[in-house]
Amino acid sequence: MVAVIGGIAGVLGLAVLIGWQTHSVALIQLSPALAPMPFNTALCFVFAGMALGCWGRAPRAAPILGGLVAAIGSLTLGEYLFHTNLGIDQLLFRSYLTTETANVGRMSPVSSFCFALAGLALILLGLSAAPRWRLLAVGALSSIVISITLVALLGYAFRLPGTYGWGQLTRIAVHTATGLCFVGAGLFIIAWSTALNPGERTPRWLPVALALAVFTGSLVLFFALEGKQDQEIAQTVRAGVEGAKDQIAVRMESRFRSLARMAQDWEISGAPAQAAWEANAASYVHDLPDVEALEWIDATHRVRWIVPMAGNATRLNDSTLEERRKAALEQAEQEHRPVVTRIVSLADGGRGFVVYAPIMVNGQSDGFLAAVFKAQTCLDRYLPPAVAEDEAISVSEGAQVFYGRDADAQPIRQDWIVQEKVQLHGATWNLRMWPTPALAARLDSPLPVVVLCAGGLGALLLGAVSFYAQRSARQATETTRANAALQAAIDQVKTLEGLLPICCYCKRVRDDTGYWSQIDTYLRKHTKASLSHGYCPECAAKFYEECGLDVPDKVKAEIAAGNFE
Repeated sequence: MVAVIGGIAGVLGLAVLIGWQTHSVALIQLSPALAPMPFNTALCFVFAGMALGCWGRAPRAAPILGGLVAAIGSLTLGEYLFHTNLGIDQLLFRSYLTTETANVGRMSPVSSFCFALAGLALILLGLSAAPRWRLLAVGALSSIVISITLVALLGYAFRLPGTYGWGQLTRIAVHTATGLCFVGAGLFIIAWSTALNPGERTPRWLPVALALAVFTGSLVLFFALEGKQDQEIAQTVRAGVEGAKDQIAVRMESRFRSLARMAQDWEISGAPAQAAWEANAASYVHDLPDVEALEWIDATHRVRWIVPMAGNATRLNDSTLEERRKAALEQAEQEHRPVVTRIVSLADGGRGFVVYAPIMVNGQSDGFLAAVFKAQTCLDRYLPPAVAEDEAISVSEGAQVFYGRDADAQPIRQDWIVQEKVQLHGATWNLRMWPTPALAARLDSPLPVVVLCAGGLGALLLGAVSFYAQRSARQATETTRANAALQAAIDQVKTLEGLLPICCYCKRVRDDTGYWSQIDTYLRKHTKASLSHGYCPECAAKFYEECGLDVPDKVKAEIAAGNFE
């Protein structure tokens, strides 16, 4: 059986090696959407198959071949753990298939971990001088390999990527998981058959192996379900970020266009009267509540008109411009399109931004129309609670945060924070979003923890049940043996009693060796009876007569009663 399993593993590895050499993609990759089996993985299957195939004939080869398998698996696993490249991934062959592959030519961390365990098990099997516990270690290692690969195959069947891929690293191929399952089964069979004691049906390490297998499977499922849950939360937050980004971009683009139309009307119709402009500006501000004020700045960068006047009177006839406003004005004039400033301080002390639309009349600048926005008020309207519901939002420019919605709700996990850049004409905003505790509680399922706890409890129960079942079986076997021995002894005693030779004169008994002994000595030797000595009535009467004594009445009465033969 083990040789057949080894042959299957070896043929699988050899077929994939031939596939790499002959560019037969069907042998390497079962489907264009699935991960291929790397060259080093196929090589490990050849070595492991050879070790299993020659186990009964050349067991000394097992530790050598197992050492090669363990070395390749351990070195690859070390590359993942220490984020390094040892140059072994494409040492023997240059890979040309990269589907679901994070590092070209490198086997998945799942494969490398399983091959490291399988190689170590082969090494332990080949050490004949090793203590008896090595079979326990082999059984435990092989059960872990079987559990991991079976869960990976189930993950492929139920579309649970976390079972066959760790994070964003290379995925284990379907036929790789199948082959490793066979290798683990072969090792398990060897350990089982070698560890059996006479008269026992199961090895004594079986409870440990079963418990480890169940717990390993539940642990892999736990991380897979956690990963899927995190992915769903990240997708929800990303969808919210995209929605918020679109809302900001669409609203700001609408404000750019409306301001550009006002500037274009000025360019076509000429400068309006101040009263007419202020009436038009008042309607603009009324229809767009997110606009705090509308200004006309002349070509000398002096604020001439402003609506509403309340709260903005200090800005009238002001020509003082901070660097950010000045840079935006120059850019708008050069590009002849609306430009938004970076975050600036507003007249009322808040923070916001200004959109400048240039006015060009006959090729000459006639000033700018400026729409002033307060960041918090503006973005509150652009991002109502219906947009990215139950998600905290933070908008910043560089390191300066100028808007927040539920920003005091600290992110539960840093990897749940999603960031996007909002590109505007003249400025770039950083949009950050993460789930609030309410959303996290709604999306955070207890299923992974339940699976882990159930798996741990199931592992303990299965191990305990199998342990007590084995102990009961051993006790039953021992009881059966003791009963058989006792019955044999009883039968022997009965046989001796049926064939007991006794002297008709002195009443000595002859045993099986031909030795004659007193009957009381014989009975003490062959039975557990304790004998006491005395006189029968006739002998007692003879004893009294020989001693010249009168026979007691009691003895005479017993003789008269005839209670003896």
